[in-house]
Amino acid sequence: MPTYKLDQNFDTVVINDTEYALQKLSYNGQTFISEPEQFINEGEYEQFKLGNQIGKTKDGMEIYEEKNDHKRIAMKGFMYPAEFYKLTDHKK
Repeated sequence: MPTYKLDQNFDTVVINDTEYALQKLSYNGQTFISEPEQFINEGEYEQFKLGNQIGKTKDGMEIYEEKNDHKRIAMKGFMYPAEFYKLTDHKK
């Protein structure tokens, strides 16, 4: 399994006066930025479905494809719910 690089708390964003830390997953020249539920259209988050496992991180978190959107992936682990990341050209 490929190993994705996880950069925790690489940036922040404010939504409705609440600050959220953003994470970044990188592999093979692609960068995915975490998406707090508040970023996603109402009802869309519940429609996300995990596909096959496509990688992992150094600390053992599992990386999955998102079945319905080739620009999204998910990271999850034991006792850690799926968190979705979206493909970006962000270079920060």
